Amino acid sequence: MISVDNVSVEFSGAALFSNITFNINENDRIALMGKNGAGKSTLLKILAGVNKPTRGKVSAPKDAVIAYLPQHLLTEDKLTVFEETSKAFSKVNNMKTRIDEINHELETRTDYESDDYAKLIEELSELSEKYYSIEDSNYDAEVEKTLMGLGFLRSDFTRPTSEFSGGWRMRIELAKILLQKPDLILLDEPTNHLDIESVQWLEEFLKNNAKAVIVISHDKTFVDNLTNRTIEITMGRIYDYKTNYSHYLQLRKERREQQQKQFDDQAKQIAEIREFIERFKGTYSKTLQVQSRVKMLEKMEIVEVA
Repeated sequence: MISVDNVSVEFSGAALFSNITFNINENDRIALMGKNGAGKSTLLKILAGVNKPTRGKVSAPKDAVIAYLPQHLLTEDKLTVFEETSKAFSKVNNMKTRIDEINHELETRTDYESDDYAKLIEELSELSEKYYSIEDSNYDAEVEKTLMGLGFLRSDFTRPTSEFSGGWRMRIELAKILLQKPDLILLDEPTNHLDIESVQWLEEFLKNNAKAVIVISHDKTFVDNLTNRTIEITMGRIYDYKTNYSHYLQLRKERREQQQKQFDDQAKQIAEIREFIERFKGTYSKTLQVQSRVKMLEKMEIVEVA
């Protein structure tokens, strides 16, 4: 479980959002909703560790992998599409390389009682446990399947990534994220550069293969089909709905109608209090009552329609 604890973000003294708290559980498919400028992308970057909050923290298990696909990429590589995508398995390959290195070193050393030897044994044990717990896979086949699912042709695999537009490079980054099988996938407008077939493939992949997902997207059909939870950021706070986008819209409408009624009732109450204050503020016998109503106004928490 990943937890967001009292996270606040301020720019030049103005709060973007304040004291946001929620948990992300395995198999959560969360749509992050809100108007432009509400702080959706900022929150995603904080979850990814790209940005730091002004206050509060994000906590995750030590070995949790969080993968983030931003709206815009600035990377530049000379690798082929297949080589770049295969970087998704670099940690696994590095583990295997290190295991081989340690085994070779242990074969040549004779200082069996030394601290260094004991540390090598400990490192080998730890790495081996992690490495052999990973499901044995044909990585090349997984890369091929994922790239083709996202619209690449076999003939594209050996082309340099530099030959592709930003939208297609985004697909390569998306493929790398999906292949890593992270504990949490963060997607900021992932469908902007995808055709209909690729969007449908991505939707099915995430539903059937991903763990937790948080997505920002204007593609309402994609969001509705994928998500089982909706978090709305509005006016500096969040509303957390354990339901998909369509049902969220209905619940949001009901919430706003209720808030509007409370707002109207409060506005009527404030008007009556102010009328009393104006009417009797110079009347000695009503001084205490006037002061009481002034304090009441000062302490009143104004209802907002969010």
